[in-house]
Amino acid sequence: MIQLYPSLHLNNTLRRVLSLSVVFISTHVYADTNVAPNDLYEQIVDLQSRMNIKVVGLERIQNEEKIVTRGNLEQQIEQLLTTFNHIVSRNNKGDIERIVIVNKKQKSAVQNIVLPTSHQGNHYMVSAALSGDGSLWETMELVIDTGADIVVLSQSMINRLGMKNVNFSHQSMQTANGKTDAKIGYLHSIKLAGETIENVQVAFIPDKQLGPNRLLGMSALNRYQINIDDQSQSITLTKK
Repeated sequence: MIQLYPSLHLNNTLRRVLSLSVVFISTHVYADTNVAPNDLYEQIVDLQSRMNIKVVGLERIQNEEKIVTRGNLEQQIEQLLTTFNHIVSRNNKGDIERIVIVNKKQKSAVQNIVLPTSHQGNHYMVSAALSGDGSLWETMELVIDTGADIVVLSQSMINRLGMKNVNFSHQSMQTANGKTDAKIGYLHSIKLAGETIENVQVAFIPDKQLGPNRLLGMSALNRYQINIDDQSQSITLTKK
């Protein structure tokens, strides 16, 4: 008697071999057709295909790192384009049809500076780093003084701030200890928290006349709105 069909009763070894072969073939096919995107450009190209939409301006995306996204496809494409100015066109059903990438958004400057404060009597003090030439820096406590037209420092700070060779102008100033002659110049920068304020007018007056105080006056502060919070012991500077 001749058997026309192979036996359906496979031994355990052959069953395991066939199972492994199927797993290998399935994995091989997935690797070829589902390659994970390596960067932002490839992520957007992938979503363009999956959403069946047209993305114009892809050439404007260069060397951007991959972004982790969540949600549905539309939410993901919006997350990928967060740092780019773009225009979205939709059909009558409200579905996305076309996206035009215009350009990359420019990083905006810090809008709010929150400074922790300490007290000296009724005065608020903040920590700042100052430089007269951009290379030598001094970190010090400054009294917030909205009544002072400019930043006021002691003359002993001139050399330490890299301003030894500066040609100062001179001006008579009224201090708590009487009138004095002040040397007027410009600091290269003042750093407050994450903000750098450049080209700040400063007055240097004799140490004995100024005493221990150093004043953060309006030549720096007039660029901001000032909000003092006693409860949190902080000052918030908001750019005008």
